[in-house]
Amino acid sequence: MRARAERREEPLRVLFVCTANISRSPYAERRAAHVLAGEPEPSMRFASAGVPGSAGQGMDPAMAAQLARRGGEAHGHVSRPVTSAVLEDADVVITVEFGQRLRIAQAWPEHAPKVFGLAQLADALERIPTSAGGLAALDAALAAARPDSLAWDIPDPYKRGKAAARACADTIDEALAVIVPALIGAPVRTGSR
Repeated sequence: MRARAERREEPLRVLFVCTANISRSPYAERRAAHVLAGEPEPSMRFASAGVPGSAGQGMDPAMAAQLARRGGEAHGHVSRPVTSAVLEDADVVITVEFGQRLRIAQAWPEHAPKVFGLAQLADALERIPTSAGGLAALDAALAAARPDSLAWDIPDPYKRGKAAARACADTIDEALAVIVPALIGAPVRTGSR
């Protein structure tokens, strides 16, 4: 990640990845953007994709309802698969399952060093003493990260009802409450549930 540290003063590009890009990753993308909506100059840009992916679908209604309940907007989301170009356009890739991280590492090994699990990244950022934000925070997190594993997977709420969607959204929100402030190097509003 250090190679990109000197690249520019542009926003940090964060890609969230789940399986089909219709539930967890678009929720994380839209929720993270909502958390930063009040910032005068956004220091991060968010996107999402799926591995293996499912192109052209809207957001799962149960997760869209959770997003709306928390002040976000799901309208306009169109799912897409992870590709080399999508990965190239990201400074950091955050998966919600260990298996997704492995699939990326196998198919695109050149991008493996910038892939974290969501819970793994939150854990690492909680344990490092940095307020630098951006790529410096990611480099510190990479050095401090515990191995990712299935134990940190966020269960897929797709077609599992409102309770599963709420639990998934709560888990993602808890991780974002650590990740977003650490990556911008400043506190942010987290909104309501």
